Amino acid sequence: MKKSAAALVLTALLLSFAACSDKPAVTTAAETDTYSSVSETDGATKEMTSASETAEPETDEESADDTVTETETETETDAETTTAAVTTRPKSYTAVPSIKGNTLLEPGVALIYGSCEEDSVIKLVCGGFVSEIKADGEFFAASVPLEGKSAEARLTAKAPGKEESPEAVCKLKNNSGAENRGLAVTLGSRVVEKRVLSDAYGTNAFSSGEIEKIKKNARYRVQRAETKAGKPVNIVYVIVPDPLTVYPEELTEEMKNNVEEPSKRMKQAVAALSGVEGVTVVDLTKALTEKKDCGKLYYKLDSHWTELGAFYGYQAVMEALGLPHRELSDYNIDIETIDDTDMTVYSGVGTGEMFEAAPFLSALFEEKTPYGRNKENTARIWSFVNPFFSGKVSVTETGDTGMPSAIFLFDSYGLNIIPYFAESFNVFVTEPCWEYNIDYSLVQKYAPDHVIMLLAERTLNELVGAI
Repeated sequence: MKKSAAALVLTALLLSFAACSDKPAVTTAAETDTYSSVSETDGATKEMTSASETAEPETDEESADDTVTETETETETDAETTTAAVTTRPKSYTAVPSIKGNTLLEPGVALIYGSCEEDSVIKLVCGGFVSEIKADGEFFAASVPLEGKSAEARLTAKAPGKEESPEAVCKLKNNSGAENRGLAVTLGSRVVEKRVLSDAYGTNAFSSGEIEKIKKNARYRVQRAETKAGKPVNIVYVIVPDPLTVYPEELTEEMKNNVEEPSKRMKQAVAALSGVEGVTVVDLTKALTEKKDCGKLYYKLDSHWTELGAFYGYQAVMEALGLPHRELSDYNIDIETIDDTDMTVYSGVGTGEMFEAAPFLSALFEEKTPYGRNKENTARIWSFVNPFFSGKVSVTETGDTGMPSAIFLFDSYGLNIIPYFAESFNVFVTEPCWEYNIDYSLVQKYAPDHVIMLLAERTLNELVGAI
């Protein structure tokens, strides 16, 4: 399931990390990442390596022949490989994008995905539709509207400092009976659930009555926790913004036309909670926006933040609580190419087809808790097979009585942040909490200094109902 990182992606991420003051160690498992694809034209298996290798001609003197071998593939909803090969071209040309496959996200909307030279801009033309998509390192994903029963998409790539590539061609077939998967693709090769677009648009604001309910619920939690613990307990709400809140520049023009007031609901929630005595609310939008050029903070093919994004979130929470925290230099960063992401499943493509590279952190110090030592570098699978995330309460201790104690109630966004928190509290109690309620029996048993509740921006409506 785990794939080694391509050298080109590592180069880009090294430059990103170099721009940040706290520089981590970065390693990669291998210098190249290869996969095989069967050409539709001759049935022969062709080895494809990183895009930079395909861009190199035999000599500088070879003529700029833009001839492309097209592989025309028509599909209903399943993706089939579409590749293009350039016979000769000079070094100044960008390599032709390699189209791995395509599928339908809904009737009349196709998803095309593949690989290209690092950080290329992919130009997609299909009938009268024209779009430019920024690749995610050496991988890209794009959506295209379809009219009629079939269409032909033409893709070119332009890498920094190079000329535009010759075209790759992909034949698409529409299907009026295709499943609507509820997904959209941004200009940053990010696949998202359409339900989060209301946060980006600001069209899901709380009513005045809901805001009062949020305040009432928060006050109840403070009072009940204090009663159960027999002492004051700081109720901490940690709000993780949606990816498009941190990267609004990825919105398509059509999406931008729908924007009213970005993240209005989150701003309302933060304001409401901040006015409740005994509550600390940590909106991570500012912290993550400031670090967006320091590495990949959110997956492109998964709906969660990466381990690096979670680390910056952890630092911001500890700073808001006035507590010491680890630095990024305390960790090694491994860049892995992965395919086990939720959007690949939701899109119907499945694993082993769509890829991205992402950072994973491993401690350079001796960890006192087992979380960081019991995981695999994947976007989602390790979190659910690991016994610490089986739905049961877990308790770890660092043995440092000078540290505070905390109970952490979390949803799926909490999985990547737990290893950092666990090393920063003496007693750290975790409980998966998709109902977003405080387990007051734990508060009574452990009498923590802090009860930390993590919510993603997309789940803020839970603040109204859950107490």
